[in-house]
Amino acid sequence: MTAFDFLKNGKHQFYELQENDIINAEERLGFPFPAELRDFYIKIGYGFISSNSNAFNRVMDPDTVADITLREGIYEFDPDLDGIYEEEDQLVFYEVNEGVYITLDLTDTTSTSVYYFETKIADSLEEFLRKVDEDPAYFFDMD
Repeated sequence: MTAFDFLKNGKHQFYELQENDIINAEERLGFPFPAELRDFYIKIGYGFISSNSNAFNRVMDPDTVADITLREGIYEFDPDLDGIYEEEDQLVFYEVNEGVYITLDLTDTTSTSVYYFETKIADSLEEFLRKVDEDPAYFFDMD
């Protein structure tokens, strides 16, 4: 697994997680997080990718990922999640801005492909994070 040390550059704001936080969210979901995301949570945590834009650029915490997936709490009736974020083979994990999310492909067991709506923007979580570390909006104009 990746060390994700390249993100420890002072540009971002991350918050540590306890492994129990991850386990509790996985139990709620009924399945484990993809290995690469789980490794990120353990080694880095969750938080914000620095940006000069008005975007949130937030790797969501495990509990919020579970809330969105299960449509619980403030996400129960969120119209932004209707349709596009209801695919069972996609896991919302990153919030670009209010109602705009990035997902991980749950069907590929060899890597963790990353999607912005229907467009694949990275072959792995590491690749995605390396790219947003350089330019938090790199995926906006991808076709």
